[in-house]
Amino acid sequence: MRLPRIAVVAFVALALVGCTPDDPAPAPSDTVKPTESVTPEPEETTAPPVEPVGLSDADLQTLHDSIESGNTAALEQYLTTPVNFIIAASECCEPLTPLEAISGLDYISAAVGPWTEPSASVLAQYRAGYYVDHFPEGAYVIQSSDADPYVVSFQITGEQVSGIFVGGGASLLYP
Repeated sequence: MRLPRIAVVAFVALALVGCTPDDPAPAPSDTVKPTESVTPEPEETTAPPVEPVGLSDADLQTLHDSIESGNTAALEQYLTTPVNFIIAASECCEPLTPLEAISGLDYISAAVGPWTEPSASVLAQYRAGYYVDHFPEGAYVIQSSDADPYVVSFQITGEQVSGIFVGGGASLLYP
């Protein structure tokens, strides 16, 4: 027996009606809960603060005292290998070993002490002269008490002296 087409359609419709849920589908906001954003606490660090690079005041005092006393052997621990050693108005020198540079400081043995740091205006004149490259910012500069003072400029790189410039009279250094 053959069922009329309308009866088959009605039967299928009834069967499908029984398959649909009674409650409408929940809205996404009903089933999805917002997740809590957890920001991790920054870890506490116990690392010591970074010390500035360069020579300490005590180290600079050692450089000063070694020149003033003539005990230039104390400089060796501060010098790079090689160290640039220059004597103004001469053909001397080139990169030298620390011991050779210390020996070269015999050039200033005739200087009259005490040795002092030049004033800011005198240092500015040295920096304006022909030897400007030997008086960079951060260099430690001292001069003798002679009428035409001997001058020593220590160029500092990191925690060491990478260059020593010696002038056998400040008049050689002015512009």
